[in-house]
Amino acid sequence: MIVVGGGAMGTAAARQLAGRGRSTMLLERFTIGHANGSSGGPTRIFRYAYHRADYVRLAMAAREAWHELEDASGERLLQVTGVLDPGPEGLRRADLLDAAGVANERMRGAEARQRWPGLHLAAGADVVFQPDAGVLHAASAVIAQAALADAAGATLRQETTVTEIRPGVDDVEVRTSDGESFVADVAIVAAGAWAGPLLAAAGIHISLRPSLEQSTYFALDRPDPPLPAMIDWLEDATQPPYLVPNPWEPGAFKVGLHMAGPVTDPDTRTFDADPSRVDRVVEYVTSHVPDARATGRTDTCLYTITPDEDFVLDRVGPIVVASPCSGHGFKFAPLFGGALADLAGGVEPPFDRSAFRIDRPGLAVG
Repeated sequence: MIVVGGGAMGTAAARQLAGRGRSTMLLERFTIGHANGSSGGPTRIFRYAYHRADYVRLAMAAREAWHELEDASGERLLQVTGVLDPGPEGLRRADLLDAAGVANERMRGAEARQRWPGLHLAAGADVVFQPDAGVLHAASAVIAQAALADAAGATLRQETTVTEIRPGVDDVEVRTSDGESFVADVAIVAAGAWAGPLLAAAGIHISLRPSLEQSTYFALDRPDPPLPAMIDWLEDATQPPYLVPNPWEPGAFKVGLHMAGPVTDPDTRTFDADPSRVDRVVEYVTSHVPDARATGRTDTCLYTITPDEDFVLDRVGPIVVASPCSGHGFKFAPLFGGALADLAGGVEPPFDRSAFRIDRPGLAVG
């Protein structure tokens, strides 16, 4: 088996394949844990609240997969901080949490401020709190998955750029920029923003749009009590600000705007921050976390967005497409690693992936 891409999904898939005794090679164009794609940086939100019941169920299953990964790696990768969802959208999602039996509390902004005095929300705002949600240690998780894959016998080839994937009848050939060629029964393409052109050249045409996103970092000198994570639907229901504390660095947190960046080319993208979005985030933090100070750091990253913002988890001949993207897929990495290994082995994953099929309406190009 060949895995193309060594981010969150690629390393998760390689770990699962190797752990099941499959001959596995992972090809990564940069180095494991790099910051050029979608899996870098220190933190990601882990939440249960979603707009659909199937995602709520997947998040519940993913929580168990994270615990299993923590046990296997010996690392604490998920810290419970709680997650806040202010606004009417938060209430709609709370109804789905109730239906799934996921703990949540409903309160007003005034009560939220009493619990977290450093966080200023409108006193009468509706707020939903997920007490069992939290924050993932992102870069450490990718490295931990890669280490477990390596320990299970996978071959990890870093700084190896895949240039072409050629599907055959019963196998697939993967070529690299160094002139190497590898043949396997199945190739899992988990290449993030680079996946679209690779898949198109292999005859798989789907709409994947890379965008350039960013997060700006702040600090509280007295983080007591620590901030929860938050997605502020009250501020903006289409490009909500998100706040992610770093439990491994008390007082530190980042804030960004969901899906607010422009379309980009992953090979020519800039790593410079957009000053206008930095200003928007600084203004937001000034009003909502007034005791915080900006650290001067803004990280850029890539989203890979489908038209419906749902993932792509499917198999076409000897190619498995792994695009859990649109800025909300990281939390599912260890769960989806098993699903990708299932698909590579010709087995259907243990959850309904009908919403993630490659032949769904609106995903195909042309």
